[in-house]
Amino acid sequence: MIHRRDFILGAICVAGSAGAQALRPRRRVELMGSAKLEDITPQKFGSWQEIHVGDVIQPRTEGSLAAELYSQMVGRVYVNTAGNYVMLAVAYGDTQSDVLQLHRPETCYPAFGFAISESKIGSIDLGAARVSTRSLMAKAADRIENITYFTRLGEYLPTTQVEQREDKLRTAFAGIIPDGILVRASSLGDDWSASVALNRQFLKELILAIDPKYLPVFLGTRLAALVSGTQTASR
Repeated sequence: MIHRRDFILGAICVAGSAGAQALRPRRRVELMGSAKLEDITPQKFGSWQEIHVGDVIQPRTEGSLAAELYSQMVGRVYVNTAGNYVMLAVAYGDTQSDVLQLHRPETCYPAFGFAISESKIGSIDLGAARVSTRSLMAKAADRIENITYFTRLGEYLPTTQVEQREDKLRTAFAGIIPDGILVRASSLGDDWSASVALNRQFLKELILAIDPKYLPVFLGTRLAALVSGTQTASR
Protein backbone atom coordinates (compact mmCIF):
# COMPACT_ATOMS: atom_id res chain seq x y z
CA MET A 1 0.00 0.00 0.00
CA ILE A 2 1.20 3.50 -0.80
CA HIS A 3 1.40 6.02 2.01
CA ARG A 4 0.82 9.75 1.76
CA ARG A 5 4.48 10.62 2.41
CA ASP A 6 5.56 8.56 -0.60
CA PHE A 7 4.18 10.98 -3.12
CA ILE A 8 4.14 14.41 -1.48
CA LEU A 9 7.58 15.18 -2.94
CA GLY A 10 6.56 14.87 -6.57
CA ALA A 11 3.39 16.84 -5.94
CA ILE A 12 5.24 19.77 -4.42
CA CYS A 13 7.97 19.94 -7.05
CA VAL A 14 6.49 23.18 -8.22
CA ALA A 15 9.31 25.67 -8.46
CA GLY A 16 10.44 27.75 -11.37
CA SER A 17 13.46 29.59 -12.67
CA ALA A 18 14.01 33.30 -13.11
CA GLY A 19 15.85 35.28 -15.71
CA ALA A 20 15.99 38.65 -17.38
CA GLN A 21 12.94 39.35 -19.52
CA ALA A 22 14.28 40.18 -22.96
CA LEU A 23 11.09 39.74 -24.96
CA ARG A 24 7.70 41.23 -24.26
CA PRO A 25 4.95 39.14 -25.91
CA ARG A 26 1.61 40.82 -26.40
CA ARG A 27 -1.06 38.10 -26.52
CA ARG A 28 -1.88 35.75 -23.67
CA VAL A 29 -3.16 32.26 -24.53
CA GLU A 30 -4.82 30.26 -21.73
CA LEU A 31 -6.29 26.96 -22.91
CA MET A 32 -7.85 26.18 -19.52
CA GLY A 33 -10.39 28.98 -19.74
CA SER A 34 -12.87 28.73 -16.87
CA ALA A 35 -12.47 24.95 -16.47
CA LYS A 36 -11.22 23.43 -13.21
CA LEU A 37 -8.33 20.97 -13.38
CA GLU A 38 -9.92 18.92 -10.61
CA ASP A 39 -13.06 18.46 -12.72
CA ILE A 40 -11.51 17.71 -16.12
CA THR A 41 -8.97 15.14 -14.84
CA PRO A 42 -10.79 11.76 -14.87
CA GLN A 43 -11.19 9.99 -11.55
CA LYS A 44 -12.00 6.64 -13.17
CA PHE A 45 -10.88 5.41 -16.59
CA GLY A 46 -9.89 2.14 -18.24
CA SER A 47 -8.78 -0.23 -15.49
CA TRP A 48 -7.96 2.62 -13.08
CA GLN A 49 -9.87 4.07 -10.14
CA GLU A 50 -8.86 6.92 -7.84
CA ILE A 51 -8.48 5.98 -4.18
CA HIS A 52 -8.80 8.57 -1.44
CA VAL A 53 -5.76 8.89 0.82
CA GLY A 54 -6.13 12.48 1.98
CA ASP A 55 -4.45 15.56 0.54
CA VAL A 56 -1.44 14.61 -1.57
CA ILE A 57 -0.42 18.14 -2.48
CA GLN A 58 0.56 20.60 0.19
CA PRO A 59 -1.75 23.63 0.34
CA ARG A 60 -0.87 26.49 -2.01
CA THR A 61 0.06 29.14 0.53
CA GLU A 62 -0.75 32.62 -0.70
CA GLY A 63 2.42 34.36 -1.85
CA SER A 64 4.43 31.12 -2.09
CA LEU A 65 6.40 30.22 -5.22
CA ALA A 66 4.00 27.36 -5.96
CA ALA A 67 1.07 29.78 -5.82
CA GLU A 68 2.85 32.13 -8.22
CA LEU A 69 3.86 29.41 -10.70
CA TYR A 70 0.74 27.28 -10.80
CA SER A 71 -2.82 28.50 -10.88
CA GLN A 72 -4.22 24.96 -10.41
CA MET A 73 -2.80 21.65 -9.11
CA VAL A 74 -4.19 18.13 -8.70
CA GLY A 75 -2.64 15.21 -6.82
CA ARG A 76 -4.21 11.76 -6.72
CA VAL A 77 -3.46 8.07 -6.25
CA TYR A 78 -4.99 5.45 -8.55
CA VAL A 79 -5.16 1.66 -8.38
CA ASN A 80 -5.97 -0.69 -11.25
CA THR A 81 -7.71 -4.05 -11.29
CA ALA A 82 -4.34 -5.82 -11.04
CA GLY A 83 -3.56 -4.04 -7.77
CA ASN A 84 -0.94 -1.65 -9.15
CA TYR A 85 -0.69 1.85 -7.69
CA VAL A 86 0.23 5.00 -9.62
CA MET A 87 0.54 8.51 -8.23
CA LEU A 88 -0.59 11.39 -10.43
CA ALA A 89 0.44 15.02 -10.09
CA VAL A 90 -0.82 17.65 -12.53
CA ALA A 91 0.21 21.30 -12.30
CA TYR A 92 -1.18 24.00 -14.58
CA GLY A 93 0.29 27.47 -14.96
CA ASP A 94 -1.64 30.11 -16.86
CA THR A 95 1.53 32.13 -17.53
CA GLN A 96 4.85 30.82 -18.84
CA SER A 97 7.57 33.47 -18.99
CA ASP A 98 11.21 34.01 -18.08
CA VAL A 99 10.13 34.57 -14.50
CA LEU A 100 7.45 31.90 -14.21
CA GLN A 101 7.84 28.52 -15.89
CA LEU A 102 7.35 24.81 -15.26
CA HIS A 103 9.99 23.18 -13.10
CA ARG A 104 11.03 19.77 -14.42
CA PRO A 105 11.29 16.71 -12.09
CA GLU A 106 14.92 15.99 -13.04
CA THR A 107 15.72 19.33 -11.42
CA CYS A 108 13.47 19.34 -8.39
CA TYR A 109 13.92 15.74 -7.20
CA PRO A 110 17.68 16.16 -6.58
CA ALA A 111 16.85 19.36 -4.69
CA PHE A 112 14.90 17.16 -2.24
CA GLY A 113 17.75 14.69 -1.76
CA PHE A 114 17.01 12.19 -4.52
CA ALA A 115 19.65 10.88 -6.91
CA ILE A 116 18.59 10.41 -10.54
CA SER A 117 19.99 7.04 -11.64
CA GLU A 118 18.01 6.56 -14.87
CA SER A 119 16.76 9.06 -17.43
CA LYS A 120 15.12 8.17 -20.71
CA ILE A 121 13.18 10.05 -23.36
CA GLY A 122 10.29 8.11 -24.85
CA SER A 123 6.75 8.55 -26.10
CA ILE A 124 3.19 7.38 -25.64
CA ASP A 125 1.69 5.93 -28.81
CA LEU A 126 -1.86 7.15 -29.31
CA GLY A 127 -2.27 5.86 -32.84
CA ALA A 128 -2.64 9.09 -34.80
CA ALA A 129 -0.18 10.92 -32.55
CA ARG A 130 2.62 10.44 -30.06
CA VAL A 131 3.14 12.28 -26.78
CA SER A 132 6.80 12.85 -25.95
CA THR A 133 7.75 11.86 -22.40
CA ARG A 134 10.71 11.61 -20.08
CA SER A 135 11.13 8.79 -17.54
CA LEU A 136 13.35 8.98 -14.45
CA MET A 137 14.41 6.74 -11.59
CA ALA A 138 14.82 8.80 -8.43
CA LYS A 139 16.51 7.12 -5.47
CA ALA A 140 16.43 8.14 -1.82
CA ALA A 141 17.44 6.29 1.32
CA ASP A 142 13.94 5.00 2.00
CA ARG A 143 12.46 4.49 -1.46
CA ILE A 144 12.84 4.38 -5.24
CA GLU A 145 10.35 6.40 -7.26
CA ASN A 146 9.98 5.82 -11.00
CA ILE A 147 8.59 8.85 -12.80
CA THR A 148 7.18 9.32 -16.28
CA TYR A 149 5.95 12.75 -17.25
CA PHE A 150 5.24 15.15 -20.06
CA THR A 151 5.04 18.91 -20.20
CA ARG A 152 3.20 21.24 -22.51
CA LEU A 153 4.30 24.81 -23.10
CA GLY A 154 1.94 26.48 -25.53
CA GLU A 155 1.77 24.12 -28.52
CA TYR A 156 5.05 22.36 -27.68
CA LEU A 157 5.84 19.27 -25.56
CA PRO A 158 9.50 19.78 -24.55
CA THR A 159 11.39 16.82 -23.05
CA THR A 160 14.42 18.75 -21.75
CA GLN A 161 15.13 22.05 -20.07
CA VAL A 162 16.92 23.21 -23.22
CA GLU A 163 13.90 22.39 -25.41
CA GLN A 164 11.67 24.16 -22.92
CA ARG A 165 13.72 27.36 -23.20
CA GLU A 166 13.77 27.11 -27.00
CA ASP A 167 10.03 26.55 -27.20
CA LYS A 168 9.38 29.45 -24.85
CA LEU A 169 11.54 31.64 -27.07
CA ARG A 170 9.59 30.57 -30.17
CA THR A 171 6.28 31.51 -28.59
CA ALA A 172 7.71 34.80 -27.36
CA PHE A 173 8.89 35.70 -30.86
CA ALA A 174 5.35 34.94 -32.05
CA GLY A 175 4.11 37.55 -29.58
CA ILE A 176 2.42 34.99 -27.32
CA ILE A 177 2.49 34.49 -23.56
CA PRO A 178 1.56 30.78 -23.36
CA ASP A 179 0.16 28.66 -20.59
CA GLY A 180 1.71 25.33 -19.56
CA ILE A 181 1.05 22.06 -17.79
CA LEU A 182 3.08 19.26 -16.23
CA VAL A 183 1.48 15.80 -16.05
CA ARG A 184 3.45 13.31 -13.98
CA ALA A 185 2.80 9.64 -13.16
CA SER A 186 5.02 7.74 -10.74
CA SER A 187 5.21 4.33 -9.14
CA LEU A 188 7.42 2.82 -6.46
CA GLY A 189 9.82 -0.12 -6.77
CA ASP A 190 13.17 -1.21 -8.17
CA ASP A 191 11.88 -2.76 -11.41
CA TRP A 192 12.65 0.15 -13.73
CA SER A 193 11.33 -1.34 -16.97
CA ALA A 194 8.08 -2.56 -15.45
CA SER A 195 7.45 0.78 -13.74
CA VAL A 196 8.07 2.79 -16.90
CA ALA A 197 5.69 0.54 -18.84
CA LEU A 198 3.07 0.87 -16.09
CA ASN A 199 3.37 4.66 -15.97
CA ARG A 200 3.12 5.01 -19.74
CA GLN A 201 0.07 2.77 -19.94
CA PHE A 202 -1.54 4.77 -17.13
CA LEU A 203 -0.90 8.06 -18.94
CA LYS A 204 -2.16 6.64 -22.23
CA GLU A 205 -5.44 5.52 -20.68
CA LEU A 206 -5.74 8.87 -18.89
CA ILE A 207 -5.27 10.90 -22.07
CA LEU A 208 -7.77 8.81 -24.03
CA ALA A 209 -10.34 9.26 -21.26
CA ILE A 210 -10.19 13.07 -21.18
CA ASP A 211 -13.17 14.88 -22.67
CA PRO A 212 -12.06 15.98 -26.19
CA LYS A 213 -12.98 19.60 -25.50
CA TYR A 214 -10.43 19.69 -22.66
CA LEU A 215 -7.66 17.77 -24.43
CA PRO A 216 -5.97 20.99 -25.61
CA VAL A 217 -5.29 21.85 -21.96
CA PHE A 218 -3.11 18.75 -21.70
CA LEU A 219 -1.72 18.43 -25.24
CA GLY A 220 -2.14 21.72 -27.08
CA THR A 221 -4.64 22.35 -29.85
CA ARG A 222 -2.80 20.69 -32.75
CA LEU A 223 -1.98 17.41 -31.00
CA ALA A 224 -5.37 17.31 -29.30
CA ALA A 225 -7.10 17.43 -32.69
CA LEU A 226 -5.21 14.30 -33.79
CA VAL A 227 -5.88 12.45 -30.53
CA SER A 228 -9.59 13.33 -30.61
CA GLY A 229 -9.84 11.31 -33.81
CA THR A 230 -8.29 8.32 -32.01
CA GLN A 231 -10.75 8.70 -29.14
CA THR A 232 -13.72 8.73 -31.50
CA ALA A 233 -12.50 5.61 -33.32
CA SER A 234 -12.01 3.70 -30.05
CA ARG A 235 -15.50 4.42 -28.71
